[in-house]
Amino acid sequence: MSIAGYHDMFTASHRTTSRVGAPRVRPLELLALAGAGILLVTGLVVPLPPTASAEQTYQRTGNEQSIELAAASIQGAARLAEITGDRADFASDLSPDAAMRVIGAPHTNRAWAELVLFFGGWPITEESTTTIMRWMRQENGVDNWWNRNNPLNNGWGTDTGNYMGWYSTLYEAAQNAADAIHSRGGYAGIREAFANAVSSDESAQAIWYSDWASGHYHYGGHWSTAPVPEVEAPAEAWGE
Repeated sequence: MSIAGYHDMFTASHRTTSRVGAPRVRPLELLALAGAGILLVTGLVVPLPPTASAEQTYQRTGNEQSIELAAASIQGAARLAEITGDRADFASDLSPDAAMRVIGAPHTNRAWAELVLFFGGWPITEESTTTIMRWMRQENGVDNWWNRNNPLNNGWGTDTGNYMGWYSTLYEAAQNAADAIHSRGGYAGIREAFANAVSSDESAQAIWYSDWASGHYHYGGHWSTAPVPEVEAPAEAWGE
């Protein structure tokens, strides 16, 4: 499925809820703040990374209010959204491609886990994100979680058609992970767990009892619940 095919996901039923009290940032407000290069938060001036000019960074076409993020401003936009609210909530106001770039902008294992939830149309919660990060650790470790651009050793849509295959980018890998979970009958428990935003323990059990891994992670015996550190993958793994 193409990125544009996810446009219908931006409905009230699929948008994530922001943290309590977190202000929403609208596109025009973002443009003004990014162009100025500063953000006022509770009286503090927070510098942002250098961004491209407004003309290079944003394009608005008629009443469609479409937004195109240039690569030079992705990190600044993501940082702005993190300061003022959830990146996932902010991204729901953008076009699907721009939202994908904002969520993935940190280039970390956490960002990739959030992208899987984004592509699946599931709520991007801390519990579900934690589950996917732990899942990634069991498959490829932490220091090289982007191994073969296939963090979950997923065979769906790879160049070889099996779990040892590659994806061209980590964005493609996240989309195919979500597609696989949606498409395979043996993964029904996983997609139900993510759709209902259950606890990390519950969604982990759904993974163990699914057909994802033949060893079923020893039904939790080979599954660590220790905190997963955030590790950034090389830009080239993201196709950037």
